[in-house]
Amino acid sequence: MAASGLKKSENIEKKVFVVTGGAVGVGAGIVKALLTENAAHVAYLDIREREGEALEVELSRKFGALRAKFIKCDIADERQLSAAFTQVIDKYRRLDGVINNAAVLNTDETQYFKKIIDVNFTATIQSSLVALDLMRTDKGGAGGTILNISSLRALRGDSQLPVYAATKTAVLHFSNSIGGKQHNKKTNVKVMTVCLGPTDTAILHRNSLTEDKDSSFTSHADERQRVESAVTGIIEVIRGGQSGTTWMVSNDNPAVDITKNVNESYEVLSKGVNDLLLGP
Repeated sequence: MAASGLKKSENIEKKVFVVTGGAVGVGAGIVKALLTENAAHVAYLDIREREGEALEVELSRKFGALRAKFIKCDIADERQLSAAFTQVIDKYRRLDGVINNAAVLNTDETQYFKKIIDVNFTATIQSSLVALDLMRTDKGGAGGTILNISSLRALRGDSQLPVYAATKTAVLHFSNSIGGKQHNKKTNVKVMTVCLGPTDTAILHRNSLTEDKDSSFTSHADERQRVESAVTGIIEVIRGGQSGTTWMVSNDNPAVDITKNVNESYEVLSKGVNDLLLGP
């Protein structure tokens, strides 16, 4: 099912959002798109102070003062990430949606594997769980949306970037687990995943940890899509995707619902597992 078939909903208008990795690239595009869709406020977290502050000035001029708020935050630092959410609640008194977009990629995974795991997966877990606790209706919240950005590399065997691929696979499995029907019915918080194809951002041109040229990745990358295409697909999923669904956004195409494929793959992987556990 393509995202063009999704009905426009009230999931964005007059809502308060947090976007991680929001100072540049796809993250900055998501921030701008949410404001264009009349989100009340968007707070975005990033370690890039210069770019984050410059974007806030740009957005204030375009959308009005206080609509966008940059918070300098290393999301891999548990205390900084918790403090950022506290700041959002103190300022806006509510939270309606979180887009966990921040990620790092480095071809020298032997040296940087811990940072890749901390940013791509551990921080996504913390951000999701904090947001879930704040928004869930069974704990006094008003419900909301969590969208976690995974990768096409989570959908196939990958030996080139095993740590990066593993973190994105973990994001997918985690999101599907907490976005299941039972969780959603209890919390009224939708959790969805977008598997993003290679997108024309700095992460494909250089190592995001060392700022060195990343030729070994870009030379083997799939066809890159435009940032605008990635953002459009993500926004469509936020508008109308259902909890526990998985979407693919790649090659400048509309978002495609691949939930059935993912669920069928789980069925294949688990085939016979119960028999093996029970034994003869």
